[in-house]
Amino acid sequence: MQLKLRLNNEDSPVAEKRVKQAVERKKAVTETMDEAWQRIFAMKNSETDRQRLTEVKAAVASGVIGRHPADVGRRFSKAEALRLWRELQDKQREETLRRMVEQTPPNYWLITDERKLDELLRLLDGEDEIVFDVETTGTDVWKDRIVGHVITAVKADIHAYIPTRHKTDHPQLPNDYVVQRLKPYYENESLGKLAHNAKFDIHMLAREGVDLRGLTWDTQEAMKILNENEPSFALKRLVTKYLGIQSYTYGDLFGKTSFGDVSDLRLALAYAAKDGDVTRKLRDFQRNHLRRFPEMLAYYESVEVPLIKTIVHMESTGYDIDTEYAARYGNRLKVEIDQLHKQLTDVLGDINIDSPLQLKPALSRAIGERLESTDAKKVLKPLAHKYPIVQTLLDYKAKVKLYSTYINVLPDLIDERTGKLHANFNGNGAKTGRMSSGGDGGDGGSVNLQNQPKDARKLFVAPPGYVIIGADWSQQEYRCLAYLTGEPLLVNAYREGKDVYSFMASRIFGVPYEECGDGTDYRKKAKVGLLATVYGTSKYTLALQLGVSVDEADKFLKDLFASMPVVVKWIEGNKRFVRKNGYVWMDKKQRKRRLPDAKNPQAERWQRSRAERQATNAIVQGSAAIQTKVSMNAIYRWCMEKQAQGRDFKMWCVVHDESLILAPDDVTREEVQEYERLMLESYKFGDIPLKTDVEMMYRWGQSVTVDEWFRGIRPEK
Repeated sequence: MQLKLRLNNEDSPVAEKRVKQAVERKKAVTETMDEAWQRIFAMKNSETDRQRLTEVKAAVASGVIGRHPADVGRRFSKAEALRLWRELQDKQREETLRRMVEQTPPNYWLITDERKLDELLRLLDGEDEIVFDVETTGTDVWKDRIVGHVITAVKADIHAYIPTRHKTDHPQLPNDYVVQRLKPYYENESLGKLAHNAKFDIHMLAREGVDLRGLTWDTQEAMKILNENEPSFALKRLVTKYLGIQSYTYGDLFGKTSFGDVSDLRLALAYAAKDGDVTRKLRDFQRNHLRRFPEMLAYYESVEVPLIKTIVHMESTGYDIDTEYAARYGNRLKVEIDQLHKQLTDVLGDINIDSPLQLKPALSRAIGERLESTDAKKVLKPLAHKYPIVQTLLDYKAKVKLYSTYINVLPDLIDERTGKLHANFNGNGAKTGRMSSGGDGGDGGSVNLQNQPKDARKLFVAPPGYVIIGADWSQQEYRCLAYLTGEPLLVNAYREGKDVYSFMASRIFGVPYEECGDGTDYRKKAKVGLLATVYGTSKYTLALQLGVSVDEADKFLKDLFASMPVVVKWIEGNKRFVRKNGYVWMDKKQRKRRLPDAKNPQAERWQRSRAERQATNAIVQGSAAIQTKVSMNAIYRWCMEKQAQGRDFKMWCVVHDESLILAPDDVTREEVQEYERLMLESYKFGDIPLKTDVEMMYRWGQSVTVDEWFRGIRPEK
């Protein structure tokens, strides 16, 4: 009897499963598809899932897809519907690719033999401009390879694709032969070139020994001038949106497949040649709009387009990383991290220091204050002067970030082919037009040269025989503010050659100018206050930044504004302008910053207020960015002139208001002065005196002055 009971108990899960299956079969038999869809749509579905389910329902109803025979006896479920959606996508993709091949226009040429290539080149001989594009195995300019060339003859309206390295049985021309035939056209300065994301194509062609010249338009960068708020700058998204030409992204059509693996060259033609076709049409659309704003068009063509070659040069120069120093410093840093970790756990207990959930209550108990969060900037930093354990925590966090993000990572990013680390610079990384670096662009990885900590910079060294020369604009944005506003206080301070932070500190705190020098608390607070002026910082944020009460911060702001009435009036004018127009102009109307929330009555109050604050910062930061870019282009041209004279000068890096070059270490004082003049004279802020500080270094951040260098004093290597 006991044995029988045990068997029944052991069989009970099986019995329950059978009962459940029977119930499901009964429901499957009795539930109609309409009822099943009602049940599924009544579930808690994300917007994405709801859209996918709607597509499947319509496809099933029209007979495009149907249930698998193995599923028919089961109750229709959401999981099955989403599996059908993936099948539907595959089916639609196949249909789209089939239509693309069938509907390939007759002016799309597939060039796979010398005769047809000769015919295309004869057309190019009569052209004033062409569209160019290269198809590749991927998006890494240092590792991937060209598999084909796209060329559009604009006047002839012929759009050609020349495959060279596709994995196919179809005949195709050798890549080296195609490059050799196209090179004279690529390098012809008088033959205009159009492209979308030209930086990538120029890099890839350089890998093949081609120095592309004559670039006149980049539709990606032009769109950032026309509307910096675009959600996507992908070519296919833009032409679908603005030209009404239905276009699919590479991912839509091919997923993660390399273009070189597309074996059907008719399909490769349909996709690639269309790039040239729509790029030319998008250029025409963009140019027609920019012609309404002559200053913007002139700026784009004279600054933004040449900047692309400047950035390509800088990225190609690359960075030498001292891997031995990185290893030594990394080991030392790891020891320091472990010591700080022990100090923290001795006070806070055996917790995970890197877990905010565990850290917050433990730290609150240790200091006797309730913490809103463990945010380093907003919460911990203002408390560091009161509680040593908070300062220890901040030191720990800083060293962990330095080790894990830079010291332990940068050596692994060195490119095997070039032996250098290569950064990716985005000419319009910020919506104000300010440059950025890093990002997941494929061409340079994620290293951010704009944000290298001081200790991480020590890994970057000059190659043998070279010296790094750095020059930065002293107080670039505040000289720009003085120029834009004409504020007498700022203008006079700069004309008298005074440090504006010390000058403002002296005025606000009522102490002699000599007592407000570099490193003083007075000067630090004045600098933060001026930043608050430009960025529209609230008294609450300023109180945290200065480590004072809100009332003290409020008084500080009022005293600061009282000393600069012209600036205050200008800021108020910016707010009125952006409320009326939804945008602001940068210097000489060369760029706009669009802030539509400012004039949108449907926007929340905080959104309108934020847009008003952003207006002033956009004008100042954007105008300073224009100065930086104009000067970068001038320095690049100068480097090319020096190279033509047998002197190997190279653009090395640009970090906000600082420009750095590589120069032969037998550089002359006259050459350094030429570089300094370019920084001071390429783009002026009216009659506001500019100032730049020049330093010489073998290791980034460890420098000597120009005078010291030419007295024979050398920095640490």
